[in-house]
Amino acid sequence: MSKNLIFFDGGGSGIRAKSQLADGKSITKNYPGFSPGELPLVDYLANLIVDFAGEVGGPIDRAVLAVATLPADDKQYGDIAKSVLAKSQVKELWICSDSVSACAAAIEKDGVVIAAGTGITALAVGKNRSMAHSLAGDGFLVGDEASAYWIGKMALNSALRARDGRGGDKDLLDVACKHFGAEPYQLTHTVHQLDRPVHAIASFAKVVSEMATSGNAAAYKILDTAADEIVLIATTAKRECDGGPEFQVALIGGVLAPENLITKLVGEKLKAQGLSIHISGKNSLDGAGALANLEEPGIFKPLIRTFTK
Repeated sequence: MSKNLIFFDGGGSGIRAKSQLADGKSITKNYPGFSPGELPLVDYLANLIVDFAGEVGGPIDRAVLAVATLPADDKQYGDIAKSVLAKSQVKELWICSDSVSACAAAIEKDGVVIAAGTGITALAVGKNRSMAHSLAGDGFLVGDEASAYWIGKMALNSALRARDGRGGDKDLLDVACKHFGAEPYQLTHTVHQLDRPVHAIASFAKVVSEMATSGNAAAYKILDTAADEIVLIATTAKRECDGGPEFQVALIGGVLAPENLITKLVGEKLKAQGLSIHISGKNSLDGAGALANLEEPGIFKPLIRTFTK
């Protein structure tokens, strides 16, 4: 029997919503993203689901929320579910990391999906799809190596070192000042006082990539180090999952778009490890939709919180 489904996927740069209805109709909507600490997590996520469910209209058999920033404890999960189930016609709610939706989209056999945008996350499945293993991520405060935020932060660090004579790269300083609209000695103050500093620093990663492509050695080194981190995730995933020669490595997210220099570097480094980039042709929102259509969470059960009316 066909069902009415809604599903969400996203992180710091934005959250995308889509409906799949029994009558064949579908609508999509984009919501602003956020980073940890920027706003009340429970209220924002609950209201987002309620808003979209109301816009879709009618009873919703299942809503799947797959996002980068998740609740810190059982109470927060429960508060989101309580609000959604009380204020909307959603009958069942699944909440999980965007790594789960990315994996559902990109990995058909055993393998790992690495999704890098403002932050980074990775999820592997192995042993003939009998196990799941999460890797990396951990947020901008303690991790997220190779994410757009990390790339932007490392470039800003180099710029600030050049400003005060501790090394760094003068060209990165000049470009950072132009990008953030600040004089050298106001650069750090300007960045810290931005409305969304994590998102703003992440947006600087595109500029860093352009500089690396144009031949800036400092920018290139940052991207090369980021590529090493991506490959470390992939090789660790293969080891932890007892992966064989067909172990899939899928790359998703703006940082790892096919045309980007870092993606080319990752491809070269993977090849040296006997691995290659797996192209699925699907995105994380497709994965959230795939989860919504499952009868049961299956292999992802330990990673998905489920709530029903």
